[in-house]
Amino acid sequence: MLCGLLVNQKYMRIIRATQTWRVLSPSLGGEGCCLQQLAMQLGYRVGEICGALRCSDRYLRAVFLRDVGLSPKEWMRQERMVVARRMLDGGREPSAVAMDLGFASLNNFRREFQEVYGVSPGRWMEVNIEHRTFNIER
Repeated sequence: MLCGLLVNQKYMRIIRATQTWRVLSPSLGGEGCCLQQLAMQLGYRVGEICGALRCSDRYLRAVFLRDVGLSPKEWMRQERMVVARRMLDGGREPSAVAMDLGFASLNNFRREFQEVYGVSPGRWMEVNIEHRTFNIER
């Protein structure tokens, strides 16, 4: 069982806690699970999240829309791209990022990254290296 979750559908909440999103339920005794970690562990797949939380797609969508303002699929796409950007900023190669984040191929990762950020992952890394070099030389 991921994150020790036993979620009561009727009372599930998703809240913003500092820099993370947490899934909460009274059945957890006030504890919650980091939604970002859960999504990453399960490959950013809505169906897998539903299975781990023991809820239907429809219920999870209703909770996300109510508490986050996005559908689970939209949130996971955005979250996955934020994690990808951070990994690239940390020096990870695009091929490793694509594999780590469960993309079917490097081309799928490149296409989605470019749709979100307007540049390829390789160009993103080049710009960030140039920016870091510029700031260091100042």
